[in-house]
Amino acid sequence: MKCGFFELGITPALGSIIPGSFNARRAKEIEDPLCVRSMVVRAGIYGLAVVSVDACGITLDMTQRIRERVCAMIPMQPEQIMVMATHCHGGGPTLNWGEEVVRDECYIDMLVEKTADSIVTAWHRAEESELLLGKEVLEGFSFIRVYRMKDGSLKTNPGVGNPDVLEPTTTVDSEVTVLAARVGGTYTGALINYANHPAMVADERISGDYISELSAQLKKIYGSHFVSVFVNGACGNINHVDVFGGRQIGHRDVGQALARKVSDAITEAKPMLDETLCVKCDDIDVRFRKPTMEQLMKAKEVFDNCGDELIHYNPSTTVGYQEFFFALQAFQIQADKRTVRKIHLQVFRIGCCYVLGTPCQIFVQFGRRMKQACGDAAFVSAFANDYCGYVPTPECMVPGVYEAALAPTSGLEAAAGDKVTDGVIELYKRCSAV
Repeated sequence: MKCGFFELGITPALGSIIPGSFNARRAKEIEDPLCVRSMVVRAGIYGLAVVSVDACGITLDMTQRIRERVCAMIPMQPEQIMVMATHCHGGGPTLNWGEEVVRDECYIDMLVEKTADSIVTAWHRAEESELLLGKEVLEGFSFIRVYRMKDGSLKTNPGVGNPDVLEPTTTVDSEVTVLAARVGGTYTGALINYANHPAMVADERISGDYISELSAQLKKIYGSHFVSVFVNGACGNINHVDVFGGRQIGHRDVGQALARKVSDAITEAKPMLDETLCVKCDDIDVRFRKPTMEQLMKAKEVFDNCGDELIHYNPSTTVGYQEFFFALQAFQIQADKRTVRKIHLQVFRIGCCYVLGTPCQIFVQFGRRMKQACGDAAFVSAFANDYCGYVPTPECMVPGVYEAALAPTSGLEAAAGDKVTDGVIELYKRCSAV
């Protein structure tokens, strides 16, 4: 099997809006350059491309444009390309969210071109390679962020050392799964799966977060040519905050620890003899949630309390803006005529490995269910091809859980997680039967 890698820079200009917060954070400095990293595997003229973009999220229109550009230059079909965001909170302006955070179409034009060009270059650079599969466990660097409180409620990020915290609602997925490529005695790159929220750099710095540090460390180990294509897993309820241990872990620490585990996994990796390539896709319908009458009345109360100052409420200057934001979302979602959203699912088979592509920021429980059904060599991607927002478990669809608060980034029905998981598992079964 042939395999090729390539990466290109996509760092935005200073002054650009950084998505991932209620207000428009504008970039004042560059902590780490942003990149798009591509891996292409080929059997004859048939190939699959897995692409990782340092961005908080990408949307389906961007993926479609990338696919169109690629397919105009090399013999690939759109479904053979999977484009994933890393979900870093120091990325470029690719998303609309709230009143101030808006996409920059000029930046998106550049990102589309660079992403497509990295795929095309990886295609042309593909050479006969040995693919090796390895796995490790990284503990102590990721934590569940939704907790049961002593009063019986659930709460997201209850605060380090909060005495009212009882226990986390579930456990993290600490697996690090690696598919590495080797030509002769030289490792050329790897596909890497790990689940953790990259919100460690969430200020006015451009950064790919721990994914940038991971790449830098692996280049030190394997050479500057080495490309690490990162697949962020089911991290909807996972982050870097150790509530009981009293610490928040930095992105350098996570990236360096992850790089060591990736290196260990590569050292112990076993050759993959299966050279089957296959892709299956499907679009499923998931319903939107609508605000309840109680939520609408509460939103009206928030607006009424603003009085004539309502026009001046904005995320950059208003204290307590978050309550106003969710009130505004309740009205806007109620006015939206749409009741159903199409969710694009995609599964790649690369030998005995399966890349499970979902555009939903799913909770870890769904990721574990996918892995249990799809085998040890399943790479779960929570940000593939589009961005559909948080998908909590039904248990967590309650007040106090941020990921369940009704908004464009959390607007799907309570059954969405099971529908997405079932859809991915069905695609896996179709791929594994080839």
